[in-house]
Amino acid sequence: MTTRIWKSETEKYRHLTAWYCQGCGVDVASQGDPVVPWAINFDLPEEEFAYYNSNHHPHGPIQLRGHADKLPFESNSLDFLYSSHLLEDFTEWTPVLEEWVRVIKPGGHLVILIPDRDLWVAACAAGQPPNDAHRHEGHAGELSTHSEALGIRVIKDELTNLWDLDYSILFVAVKNQAAPGFGCLSEPLREHSDKG
Repeated sequence: MTTRIWKSETEKYRHLTAWYCQGCGVDVASQGDPVVPWAINFDLPEEEFAYYNSNHHPHGPIQLRGHADKLPFESNSLDFLYSSHLLEDFTEWTPVLEEWVRVIKPGGHLVILIPDRDLWVAACAAGQPPNDAHRHEGHAGELSTHSEALGIRVIKDELTNLWDLDYSILFVAVKNQAAPGFGCLSEPLREHSDKG
């Protein structure tokens, strides 16, 4: 039996996550392989991307560059925010989650994949290359503890359990507070988007 080589963590779980990614939305840290073709590809500035990704090139174009904890979108402007295996690179999740929820419209989806701490350790012991950027892997249910403070309703917070040594947690929530929405990009930041 051959082992499949995945282009990205997103590719592994796209069949579970794409359904929640309808309308105008962003894939934060997409590496040019967005969860759905219409997602805005957002990733680190080029030099930081090269360092963080060991000089590997993105899989496709990146439309916007910046940092995941300071997004270039108006409040309440996106139908979804998707992020796969990025949140664990932050020691403190709360400021990042607050920023992500800020940009989602009421009724919009927050879709996050993170590694389960114990399953990640087991996968690494079985040969999964470690990731030195990890600061805070989670446990199923941990993201849900933030839901009330963030004004979101949790749909899923569970292990994906697709195969042996699958270490991912899928978290999906809906923003439930009412607030007016505007366009996708902040006017001052439109000029910073990649042109090609």
